[in-house]
Amino acid sequence: TYFSQGWYQKAILEYQEVIEKYPKGNKVPAAYLKQGISFSKLGENANAKLVLNELIKRFPESTEAETAKQQIKQIP
Repeated sequence: TYFSQGWYQKAILEYQEVIEKYPKGNKVPAAYLKQGISFSKLGENANAKLVLNELIKRFPESTEAETAKQQIKQIP
C-alpha cells in the first residue's frame, strides 16, 4: 500500500520486515524488487542497485530477477 501511494521510505521498511521475518517465503523476491524500485524512486541509486543485485543473486530463476535486471539498466 505504501509503495502504491508513493510513500517509498515506509515501503522500504515494510519490505525489509518481510525479507527478515519470512526469508524462505514466496513474497521475498517481490519484496526485494519493490524495495529496490523504492530506493530508485528516492534517488538512492546505489542502494537500489545493491538490493536488486541481491535479488538476482538469491533468486536467479525468478521472474522478479528478470525484472530487476531491466531495472538496473535504467538506473544511472
